[in-house]
This record gives sequence, structure tokens and C-alpha cells, in this order.
Amino acid sequence: MTFGSHHAPSVRTVALTIMVLAAVVGSGGLSALAARHDDHAAAGPYPAHIHTGTCDALGEVVHPLTDASHAEGEQRGTNPSLIVTTSITTIPASLADLLAAPHALNVHRGADDMGTYVACGDLGGVIVGDELVIGLSELGDSGLSGVAILQEAGEETEVRFYLTLAKPAEDAGGAASTPIASPVADAAEADVTVEITDFAYRDATLEVPAGTTVRWVNNDVVPHTVTSTSDDGALMSGTMSLGDAFTFTFTEPGTYEYICSFHDNMVGTVVVT
Repeated sequence: MTFGSHHAPSVRTVALTIMVLAAVVGSGGLSALAARHDDHAAAGPYPAHIHTGTCDALGEVVHPLTDASHAEGEQRGTNPSLIVTTSITTIPASLADLLAAPHALNVHRGADDMGTYVACGDLGGVIVGDELVIGLSELGDSGLSGVAILQEAGEETEVRFYLTLAKPAEDAGGAASTPIASPVADAAEADVTVEITDFAYRDATLEVPAGTTVRWVNNDVVPHTVTSTSDDGALMSGTMSLGDAFTFTFTEPGTYEYICSFHDNMVGTVVVT
């Protein structure tokens, strides 16, 4: 049983470092997480394993994973309000085998506190290409949640997971206590906005007059694209991570069909009159 040919880690996989934002907000908001930050001041490392069973009934450890750690190096760009820790491991089991029986990815508080679980996710869901994306839910009021990406690699599986933790307000310039604005509210004005939600383009079929500006906003925690199916390449958004927007002004009448290059079941059409 295979799910597709193996390929090197792509932009879509790298872009998932940001997508855990939605899971964090859903777990209670940044201000709530900031209050719990003192317990995780070092931002990892967090040991993790794949177990048999489910998060509600963990079985034995079958595959140890690399500890999730915060990247070290020079800070570039805006000082983020979220700390991201990352783990990448290739395990000697196929994705098909992992899904043939219940398994879960479980994360521990630390090497000196293996008995405290901070996040967990059951392995299961929809295979897209050769990747499975799962959510990691917060455990024990840890303030940690995230996502994991399991990518088929023949008889092996590459397991990447990402955890986020809010910085305290004084470290994040007050951002930790500031609500996150919606991507649409932050975007420049557009005549029509198409939201990408739940692996679908909302208002996927549009009929607009020439001169209309359309903006697509990704509200999903996985990356998407807006990509023309015709050779004209009019719509070429590139990878859109959570909160990213792509804008295009239609100046010529015609029918413009597009897809998500990552998920070919996602289709849309703009009819310009």
C-alpha cells in the first residue's frame, strides 16, 4: 500500500512552521498561554515518541523521535510572540503500517520529567499526496499545541512536528496580550474576498465585472495556492500559509479557472464580464 512517490521536503512543508498559530489560539488565546510560559522558559527540548494506541489510551513506545527544540541563531525580522520548537525524525516504518493500527505521537515535558505529557495527537486523517497532517492537542494545561507532518519515504516515514508556546508580554513587546486580527481585516481593500477555509475556496465560482480586484485569504492551518490551470499563468500566488493573502485585478473579460497546487480537489473559477 503506497500513497505516492517520495519527494524532498517542499516549501509547503517548511511553511507549516507558522500554521500552528491557529491551534494555539484555539487552545485559549495568547494571553492565557503567556501566564503558563514560566514552566517552559527554555522552550524545550521536549522528548517525544510514537506509541501504539491512542492519546486516551497510550500503549508501548515503538518509535522514539528527536526532541523538539527551539532553533538557535540570530533573530531576523519581527520579534515573534510565539516560540516554535521543531523535531525531524525518519523512522523505520511505512506510513501504511503506522495507519494500519492505532498509533499516537506523544510529547513529554522534558528528559527529567518524562511522566508529564504536554501534547499528543492520534495518527489518522486524509492523505494528501504522500503526507498526513495531524494536530497535537494540549495536555495538562501545558500551553503547548501544534501539528505533525508524516511524509511517506518508501518503507520509512519522515516525521516532523512543531510545537508553539507564547512568550510573556514583556518579551514580545506586549503582543502576547493583544488579540490577533483577522487576515481579512489586515489586508488592503479589495472588491471581493475569497476565504480559503476547510480545504475549499469559499465563493469558489465568482462572476465579476472587468476591473474587479479579488483577494484570496488562507484561513486554513495548512498551506494552499491559487494557481491558474491555463497556460497564461494569470493566477500564481505561490505558497500561502495561514493568514497570507493574494490579490489579483481582473482587467480582461474571460473565464479564469484555478486550483490549489497542493490539493487538486480544490478548484475555483472567476468569470469576468
